[in-house]
Amino acid sequence: MRRLVLALLVAGCGHTIADPAAADRTGAVAYVSVTAAGDRGARDRPLPFSEEGARFTVRVEVFDRNHAPLPDFNGWLGLASTPGALRLTPAAGVVGNHVRLAGGRIEGLAVSIARAYGEARLWAEDTGYVPVDPQRVPLPACSNGLDDDGDGRVDFPADTGCEAVNDDAERGGSFAVGVSEPMYFSTPLVADVQGRTAQSPLLDQRITLEGRSDVTAPAEGDRVHRLVVTQTDNSGFYVTDIDDRSCGADHCFNSLYSFNFRTPDGMRPCDLLTTLTGSVAEFVSSTQLAQPGFQVGVEWRPDDPVAGACLIPEADVITPALARDAALLERYESGLVRVENARLPTLMGPALAPQGRIMAGATNCDLNNDGRITYGGSAEGNCANDCLADPTCSEWSGWARYGQITVTLDTPPGEAVARVAVTPKTVSPSFDPLRPRGPAATITGTLRQVGPNWIVNPRCEQDLVISGDGQTVRAARDTCLHERTVGEE
Repeated sequence: MRRLVLALLVAGCGHTIADPAAADRTGAVAYVSVTAAGDRGARDRPLPFSEEGARFTVRVEVFDRNHAPLPDFNGWLGLASTPGALRLTPAAGVVGNHVRLAGGRIEGLAVSIARAYGEARLWAEDTGYVPVDPQRVPLPACSNGLDDDGDGRVDFPADTGCEAVNDDAERGGSFAVGVSEPMYFSTPLVADVQGRTAQSPLLDQRITLEGRSDVTAPAEGDRVHRLVVTQTDNSGFYVTDIDDRSCGADHCFNSLYSFNFRTPDGMRPCDLLTTLTGSVAEFVSSTQLAQPGFQVGVEWRPDDPVAGACLIPEADVITPALARDAALLERYESGLVRVENARLPTLMGPALAPQGRIMAGATNCDLNNDGRITYGGSAEGNCANDCLADPTCSEWSGWARYGQITVTLDTPPGEAVARVAVTPKTVSPSFDPLRPRGPAATITGTLRQVGPNWIVNPRCEQDLVISGDGQTVRAARDTCLHERTVGEE
């Protein structure tokens, strides 16, 4: 069992400021000792990224500025992991992520670190927090209405020495910090960023995804997968991890959109990325990477024997049952999907729906012309919901603002109506919803979520196949490819 010790000292600069609590704020330094149940991993042999967490046994001890132990310190220290989510096993002297030292130390502290990636470390800090029961009599110092430390500030949050309402000390700690030696973890997969749920567990963190630099599939257990660019647009790009097997043979949570503010330079559909970085964000219910950075590892070109065939996967078909299940649709967010033989709306028109009642030529539910539909039981919301429930109707203001219409999936008799939105105008400026060229369409595109709505965004006009227009449905990998320009070559 190896003990890992690293100390950090707190230093200051500039002019001296009188501090009545100076004696409390100098000298104490936190040392953190971490022992793994197994090994800590290594740069070339990292521990797996895990929701369950890797377990460690922690020893925390405080020393003064002369590196002498502080046996009289019986206060609390806060612990954290960066990056990652630290979990402490409940025990005496443990409240949340704070631990109470006895005689200047605590040993045998059981912790786990979940969602850690790259180089992670444990931190311990003396913030001066003294957690007690908030309903205690007498009340904690930070909620008793008194200026206990005589600094002119009373209670949380006015007194900067108070960490919470249940803090029993208005005076802050030394803010000394100690960190462990590093533990090494694998970078996350796309599915880890998506979190296999509606909201990413890595929200607001800047992460890095690693991709393969060749077109061959990885060996079983290899977490470096092929990250294929499936689409670029004027704001960013879509990537799919084609080697993810989180759901067995089915695709799930393996696609991601990166918001780049503009079309990414030097990137084309079918390219493979070796590096993708960005800050994880939730934008109108859609998990995205913001401010991305990327490295193209394989630049795809037609008939290039090195790049081989385009690896964009076949589109997943959105069935009526799937369209009615928002939780299942989350699996396909930002991935390529297809709706087949969807019926185009026949009840649609620009006039305001009179008294909020839709009728021929009048499906505009933006009754006050403010550019949006207000829900929550309002006349506008009721109008829009009535239109959504009618398999022939599409609300007009969505078309006017976003080029969006609502189509109805081909549902067997007796089943509930299933509907999704599509954006034909983005790829076919001449498309007129009042004069459709056929009664039904097969539409391929990228699935995006905007609030409660699920929208299929075609990549190009070939993704929009309307019955009777002479087009045929093509494989996703053979559609909407943009070759590199002469300048890029």
